[in-house]
Amino acid sequence: MASKAETDAVSNLLEAGVPQAALAVYGRWWQLETYLREVVYTELRAAFGVRWVKHVGDKTAAWAERDRVNAYMASADADEILAYAEVRDLFELIERHWNLFEPVLLPRTRWQGLVDLLLAIRNRSAHCRRPHGDDLGRLEQVLRDLEPGARKFYGSYCRSRPVERKSKDPLARDWIGLRHDAEARLVEHCHRKYGTQFRLEYSVRPWAEGPRDVDTISGTAGLLWHAHWALGEEAEPVEAWRTLGREVRELVAHMIFNGVPVEATFAAVDDEKAIADAIGQIFDRLIPASQSLRPKPDARGADVVASKDQVATEAVVPRRFGDALGI
Repeated sequence: MASKAETDAVSNLLEAGVPQAALAVYGRWWQLETYLREVVYTELRAAFGVRWVKHVGDKTAAWAERDRVNAYMASADADEILAYAEVRDLFELIERHWNLFEPVLLPRTRWQGLVDLLLAIRNRSAHCRRPHGDDLGRLEQVLRDLEPGARKFYGSYCRSRPVERKSKDPLARDWIGLRHDAEARLVEHCHRKYGTQFRLEYSVRPWAEGPRDVDTISGTAGLLWHAHWALGEEAEPVEAWRTLGREVRELVAHMIFNGVPVEATFAAVDDEKAIADAIGQIFDRLIPASQSLRPKPDARGADVVASKDQVATEAVVPRRFGDALGI
């Protein structure tokens, strides 16, 4: 929900003469480009794991590195390398790995024809030219055309499947079969003392085939591991994320804080031993982070509870999942 300051700013822009159509076109473009960046990130991550950045291109990486000088005024997506990709480069990346994106976009010939139209709209907006009278309607139609693919994109992510205890997959044996040191130490203890429950699942991207069986998930491109925690207390995202080691943060594809439920996803193609250790470290950090939101007595003995507005979840989740298209 927009703050009063943000709402007032939009009203002031209109009063100052900024065309309403320009704001509307930019808003729809923001929805489209943000969605495409999330699609590109998720599919490249599922295909190549931590090596996905090698497929982005040196120019985008250089822009991201150059912006580190502005760390004192960094935005919430400052650590997202695709936030620095030019639109034309983003479209070229989609074309270069088309097999990953075709299931959630449009037929290839239609998509290629659409790219020229979208670039023209983007250029008008980027150079502060007044939009064409049809630009808003065109963008909204593109979003409607992409909606079936978006449902498939998000739906395949959310339809995670449980891993059976009898699975011989290395990661499953570590975290379901009581083989990992952290698993043996944490799962039962945290369930008994803090009411925390843990489960391990996996999902299949639309372009990928499912595993032959639950013994062969690790090392398979196009699969994501989903580590789920149902905490006894709500976790404080800033504290939980910042206490993780850099290697763990780089290994996490998405980390989603939704109050008591917390989920971390990993590309199954990455090293299963590293993923197992990362799950253990996240587990270790989530428990104290969930205790930090408990009411604390002030000097007068009254309970003081941290405001949810003070928890900047979006600022600390490196690869947050996109919102609905809004059409």
